[in-house]
Amino acid sequence: MADIVQCDNPDCKVAQDGRCIEGQDLAACTHYGKALVIVERPASTAAAKLPTGVRLPSADALTRSEAQSLLRGQPCNVIALVGPFDSGKTSLIAGAYDLFQHGPVGEYAFAGSSTLRSFELACHDTRRASKRKKPKMERTPTGDATYFHLDLVATGCQVKRAALLANRSGEDYMDAQSDPSLANDYVELHRADVLTVLADGERLLDLGLRHQVRDDICLTLRAFQETGATRPWQRLAVVLTKLDAVLKDEAKTERALQFYKSIVQDVRDQFAQHFIEIQSFQVAASPQSAMAARGTGMEELLSYWMSPPAYLQPAKEPAVIPKATRSFGRLHPRESVDHG
Repeated sequence: MADIVQCDNPDCKVAQDGRCIEGQDLAACTHYGKALVIVERPASTAAAKLPTGVRLPSADALTRSEAQSLLRGQPCNVIALVGPFDSGKTSLIAGAYDLFQHGPVGEYAFAGSSTLRSFELACHDTRRASKRKKPKMERTPTGDATYFHLDLVATGCQVKRAALLANRSGEDYMDAQSDPSLANDYVELHRADVLTVLADGERLLDLGLRHQVRDDICLTLRAFQETGATRPWQRLAVVLTKLDAVLKDEAKTERALQFYKSIVQDVRDQFAQHFIEIQSFQVAASPQSAMAARGTGMEELLSYWMSPPAYLQPAKEPAVIPKATRSFGRLHPRESVDHG
């Protein structure tokens, strides 16, 4: 029987081409002529038994279902931020978080968050580490609202209270002006403790755009109210954003601020009966100039956001004593006389 050409090196092709893979003479190769031993490993469950690690939360902004779970688990205030694109919604969210990096804000101290990654992403492009020449805020994508979460503790209080900041695309809110039925799907409006509408200060400087700011606020609120998306126990905040831009253009500052005050008055005239309280605020959450300090006005706004929900406060109703229909029932008892 002819010798079987074989090698115990699995990579060697000596059987096909007659050459040693290592370039040696076949007689000198220590592997040539030896049978290749193939060891079949039995099916093992070792891989299944290996530890899979610890699954960490994503720390991204919460979805609707995740926000509902948080609401069921602890006291919480929901804040809905409403405004067109580039009116300052993301700046308010990032500005509130950024202020807590330096300590308590007013009477509130930071006590935790389950959305730290989304907060950091929102803040990144306004920081020096981003290496941008000009601060920038990412555009909120269309679709269902997402929620930024902060746990806060008030001075002298041992119980945490959460703040859920609802963030939805400005285009979605503006679409409700022409189709109010869309607001039925905006669940953050139905549950909000504080509805926050934004007046873009930069637009108020422009004579051609300032009236659009008024219309966007009033028409959007009207659409929400007509579809029943708001509640009579909700608080309403009308917030002038980008205060630093308003103060920078000194020639237009006074007129812009006066126009903003007229917007607030219009809102009160039209919607006072639909909200338990309406307040106005002027803020510079993420200023792009030195005309206003970072976080100007945010302390007052944060305090308003965290006000005790009005629906939890007992309503004071006057006692109504039914009037008796029979004459005998309308007789008053005679005062007792002390004959002693």
